[in-house]
Amino acid sequence: MREPWIDLECPSCHEQWESDPADLPEPGKEFGCEHCDDRRPVSEFVKTSEGLEIHESFHV
Repeated sequence: MREPWIDLECPSCHEQWESDPADLPEPGKEFGCEHCDDRRPVSEFVKTSEGLEIHESFHV
């Protein structure tokens, strides 16, 4: 079975990358861009609604 990965994009610097949802903080928690150090709720970095659903399912 293929492991899920979520597409992320920093709202400040627009750098894009993928992450394992299990490695991300819980929904609503603060997350930091590893490229520019901007800090926001993790949901602001997730690019798609499908990615948000996958992320939330890992933190139920």
